[in-house]
Amino acid sequence: MRSAVMQAILEISCLFMISVAIPLAAYAYQEPEPRIHIALGDSVSAGFGVDDTTRYTALFSEMLKQRDYINKYVNMAEDGFTSAMLLNFLNNIDEYSLSHFQDAYVITLNIGGNDILTPLISYLPTPEDAASMVSELWEFIHEAMAIVPEVRGVATEFQDALDNLNLWRVWEIPALNRMVQSAMPVLGDVTSLFDRVDNLQLVQLLPLLSGEFSPELEAALTTGAAAFEDNFNEILAWLSIHAPEAVIIVNTVYNPVPNQLLGMSLEGLSYRANELIVFINGTILEGSEAKGYLVADVYTGFASEPDSIMNFFMDTTALTFSFDIIHPNAAGHELIAGLNYELFNTR
Repeated sequence: MRSAVMQAILEISCLFMISVAIPLAAYAYQEPEPRIHIALGDSVSAGFGVDDTTRYTALFSEMLKQRDYINKYVNMAEDGFTSAMLLNFLNNIDEYSLSHFQDAYVITLNIGGNDILTPLISYLPTPEDAASMVSELWEFIHEAMAIVPEVRGVATEFQDALDNLNLWRVWEIPALNRMVQSAMPVLGDVTSLFDRVDNLQLVQLLPLLSGEFSPELEAALTTGAAAFEDNFNEILAWLSIHAPEAVIIVNTVYNPVPNQLLGMSLEGLSYRANELIVFINGTILEGSEAKGYLVADVYTGFASEPDSIMNFFMDTTALTFSFDIIHPNAAGHELIAGLNYELFNTR
């Protein structure tokens, strides 16, 4: 009888221990609450031109993970996004993506460049067009160099003939006429070469490259810069509602137009682009204190390192080149990540 009672007590004890152990085990293996880094913005945040691990958002996320600030990284950036496109994306975001913002610990935002670049790029050559221009220019120079010896030879013959010309020697006139006739093809080549100059793609682009914009382009650029202010403020208002606890870091816009390209000065175009970029950065900086977001000064960081951080290069030895003057290379992304991390740590 006693043994039966003890058996019953033992079974009850086991059941009790199991009932307690199961929830405890489940609790022990419960996933930690997500602390997410969300990347928003354009092709810089999306990492155009570099691989997934070297884009600045991934580098910054890794820095945050190493210090256990975050445990998840979500990149929602899209190539080509303007501020209007980003605002539309946020206003129509799906429920799953929206849920990430509730757990956002850090949000990085790179936006504004395309608000002025989109209208400007429609007037600028694509990388393929730039390569075509270089090829066309090289062909032109090659033809010009081939004609130079012929022109020099004709000029020497004419100079000799004129030095020894005696108009009283009538019999010399037919020989002089034949020399003129033989020179005509060379003169025709020279005339044709000069006619081609006006039709070179690069020459047709010179007014734009010098900063002379058409009225249509001026209007589009002014409209884009002005619209950024309204869109940017609405983006921040959206984030304040859906991610009120997140640390928000906004990058200033850098000037992607170099002062020099292929040995040609672009100071006019670079200066005009800079005027619009300064306006956009002014909008970003003005609201930071009142709205509580941080501003990473990418503009100044890139201005001090213009030759080593952009994805434009020519390697004649390896026969490789990139005419992408808009996007940063891996070193540029590393610089942005460093600026973001330094700012995050000093907040």
